[in-house]
Amino acid sequence: MLHIVNGDSFGETLREVLPEADILVWRESLYEGPLSVEFTDQPTREAREQYFTSRGVPGGMFKRFTEVQETALTQYHQHDEVVLWFEHDLFDQTMLIYLLQWFSRQNLEGTKLSLLCINSFPEVHPFKGLGQLNAEQTASLLGSWREVSADQLHLAREAWFAYAGDNPTALVQLLQKDLTALPFLRSALLCHLQRYPSVTNGLNALETAVLSLVLQSLNTPISLFQQIGNLFLDYGLGDVQFWAILEEMRGGEHPLLVIDGPTLPNYGAHVDYQSLQQTKVYSTELGQQALRGESDYAALNGLNRWLGGVYLTGHRGLWRWNQTASNLDKH
Repeated sequence: MLHIVNGDSFGETLREVLPEADILVWRESLYEGPLSVEFTDQPTREAREQYFTSRGVPGGMFKRFTEVQETALTQYHQHDEVVLWFEHDLFDQTMLIYLLQWFSRQNLEGTKLSLLCINSFPEVHPFKGLGQLNAEQTASLLGSWREVSADQLHLAREAWFAYAGDNPTALVQLLQKDLTALPFLRSALLCHLQRYPSVTNGLNALETAVLSLVLQSLNTPISLFQQIGNLFLDYGLGDVQFWAILEEMRGGEHPLLVIDGPTLPNYGAHVDYQSLQQTKVYSTELGQQALRGESDYAALNGLNRWLGGVYLTGHRGLWRWNQTASNLDKH
């Protein structure tokens, strides 16, 4: 039996419970960076390696990790069953739909494909992920997975093409359909659409929340990350990803934030939590104007951002999220 899990922390716990098990930790974040429907083609791989290298991942590490996990994946037929362990948030749901659509194109004769996907666990509040569980709690989940259905495979294929494709209106259309085969997919995709700049001020939902909290005197990176993590449980946002968002908000010709401190930690960097507690975050005048709907951040500053398979670049002609209409428009 092969267990495919969503992170190193949970992988270590599962190894404690099943010391002889074959466990593949899926490390690649599909939440960020360049994407394409093909995904493993050379141009996409090179673009993703360049992206993660720019985020501090040591040269060659990304390529090595992806090659190892893809090779392990292709050896699934050596196992009589493959169990996918994932959770409800956007970070995990993007990995899940990729893996399910990949398996949907394989010959699974002789291999049973199963899924365990949860959004809660008794006495774990708030539930943020499988990595919170200890060995005893993890052991209680053994055998509770269900065989993946044809409906789940079909929906995962459709969702992956919509998420990793370059026309985001496919996601809006997908949300009009019955998504109950993958019960956490709808909320995850809505979170993803809210990452697009708003039609009203060019801010996405997370940037809006950060600015609002800063103006309420929540003004250290640590306190902001903790509160944003609680407000946006369905994002599955990690600390390094959040630091990158803050850095983007303080960058450019027209920044939203002023951060009174050094560059925030990147992938693999030592995190000095005492320093982060002393670092102060302030809103610029533009940040306050944008919150009031008096300025358009995306039009002023321009964007250089991948959202799934969509590349938002420049100042105009950007896909934007219309929260009222639950639709995407180009501005």
